[in-house]
Amino acid sequence: MFQVKSVEEAVSVLLPQSPEKLRQLMKLSYYKPAKNVPSCFLNDFIDVMCTVNHQERKELIETLYNKRKFADLPKITQPTLIVWGEYDQIFPLELARRLKRHLGENAQLAVIKDAGHAINMEKPKELYKHLKSFLLESRPHIKPDSNGNSDKLD
Repeated sequence: MFQVKSVEEAVSVLLPQSPEKLRQLMKLSYYKPAKNVPSCFLNDFIDVMCTVNHQERKELIETLYNKRKFADLPKITQPTLIVWGEYDQIFPLELARRLKRHLGENAQLAVIKDAGHAINMEKPKELYKHLKSFLLESRPHIKPDSNGNSDKLD
């Protein structure tokens, strides 16, 4: 994760409670953060995204911060797509590479160029392209039977 001195600092950064703190998070989350966003918009975002379920989100951050070991993650046997921003400062790209190695052959890593942590906001078309390709590749192939019915899997 990004460099912080304590879990309390991580919570303070990731669950901002002021426009200034949200601007700090935006600098970490975006490769090219928006500038001059009015405080009224930032306050609305904080009310919706950082206040609702605050305790649960705080506990999630504490768990991620204190127990960040890949050895504790189960091996996933299903095809898995890992999508990561090239310049993610929250979870650096090296973590994606380690996760890919941990998951093995069934995992595929897609690195989105010129994107930070907020891939869905910065590069939605590229994200969609990778998701669509992965989902179409991963679906079972259906073969028509001798009557032309398409209900048998390869």
